[in-house]
Amino acid sequence: MDIWQISIPAIALIIVAIAVYMTWNIIQAKKSGYPIEDERTKRIQGKSSQIALLLTLYYLIALNFYNIINSEFLGGTQLESMVVINSAVLIGSCSVLGLRYYFGRKEDA
Repeated sequence: MDIWQISIPAIALIIVAIAVYMTWNIIQAKKSGYPIEDERTKRIQGKSSQIALLLTLYYLIALNFYNIINSEFLGGTQLESMVVINSAVLIGSCSVLGLRYYFGRKEDA
């Protein structure tokens, strides 16, 4: 059995579960009367998104240099595109989540 036969439905299920959780979280916040977004939340989201974008871009640049050095100078093979895309998406999304958590725990972001 190929790994993609398992991972593609699993990824789709994870996306649907996250969407349901986020929708439920927004509905609960509206019912409780808390504001959904305030200035601090917007600042944290903006700062973490900017840093995560830069981290992802630096990661892609490093992979590009790895590809060049490996294929041109060492005679190796190039990375496949799915590996690069999947790892870049994981690096970007995990860094956004981690940075939001980190800046959210700090007293003043």
